[in-house]
Amino acid sequence: MKAVVLGCLLGLLWGSPVQADIPPQSKFDNSKFQGLWYIVAAASDDKDFLAMKDDMKMPITHVTLLANGDLSVKSVYPGPNGGCQKVDAIFTKGAVPGQFSNPGMGQDDISVLNSDYKHYAILRIKMNKGGAQRVMMQLYCRSPELFAEGAQRMQQLAPKLNLNPSQGAIFPKSDVCNNALPK
Repeated sequence: MKAVVLGCLLGLLWGSPVQADIPPQSKFDNSKFQGLWYIVAAASDDKDFLAMKDDMKMPITHVTLLANGDLSVKSVYPGPNGGCQKVDAIFTKGAVPGQFSNPGMGQDDISVLNSDYKHYAILRIKMNKGGAQRVMMQLYCRSPELFAEGAQRMQQLAPKLNLNPSQGAIFPKSDVCNNALPK
């Protein structure tokens, strides 16, 4: 079943030559977005991501709403040698709800494109690397299982970001970092 979903997800990531500007989800609610998320799948045109995507395991992220509307985002990435790489970031709120930035990591536009808050969220991250604009799309799920509706919505949005099947990955689960973040 997972192979079928992966094939469908990657097959539908084939993009058009023009990247559309997709706005953040309307009426986005920061407070409902808080909590634990698993980054189940991603697609990107970033060469660093493409070079390591086949070796990556599922990252875990914990989001906390700050008093000023920014988001504290703590993530752990299972490493190739069995350890966990921790990354703490602040997503600074943008001009519209659901839009953020993280200038310290070169992420100019982090937008929550779609979420039901209870099962999945789809994020688009625009970043400048080496003078070039890159884009990444991530599927966050509340559990380490691929949520079908979220995967389907990602399939619909990916072509608008000009991402093709070879640029995507569904990450395998890893228990290595399960206790590294608050639940």
